[in-house]
Amino acid sequence: MACQLALKEWNVVCEAIARGKQIVLARKGGISEPEGEFELPKNRFWLFPTHFHEAESKLNAMGRKLLEDHPEFTQPPASPDVTMHLVCEVTDAVYLEDESKIDASLFEQILNREALHMRYNYRAPGIHLLVIRAYEVSQPQTITPTQAMSGCKSWVELPTPLELGEMQGVIADADFEMRKNLLLSALRA
Repeated sequence: MACQLALKEWNVVCEAIARGKQIVLARKGGISEPEGEFELPKNRFWLFPTHFHEAESKLNAMGRKLLEDHPEFTQPPASPDVTMHLVCEVTDAVYLEDESKIDASLFEQILNREALHMRYNYRAPGIHLLVIRAYEVSQPQTITPTQAMSGCKSWVELPTPLELGEMQGVIADADFEMRKNLLLSALRA
């Protein structure tokens, strides 16, 4: 099985997902996206780590610790090549129109409360929360990004479909189901 779609995400967030610390992505939409709105074209995608270009102040304590453990995330990469080792499947997508519900997602991601509320209120109120099941691939894939992949956009189409090979869930099935159900219950309460 192969996949040609990738979601650009800060490398520190990718690290949190790889360690099983994060199961939700808060998305608003990139500047380069049609009308600046986020869309979910497919439920399975590669995670495309990007240079952390925002302030450490947007992270919670766990995120700041990951950044401290990986100071290279604060510097532009030495090579233009990008290595991807995580594939995500969206199990649930929730669009929040009630700002008070955002806080329910805080315990499942490394962005802090202020950053989430800033995203929620950017342009027009509302935010997409994607509950993701992450898988580590047995054979990481390295690509050289094209010009079409640059810029502030959520999704990139890879030059060719990349084989997924064997995949191992980052979080045990039962643990993921429990965390997902708790999160969804809190968001829908």
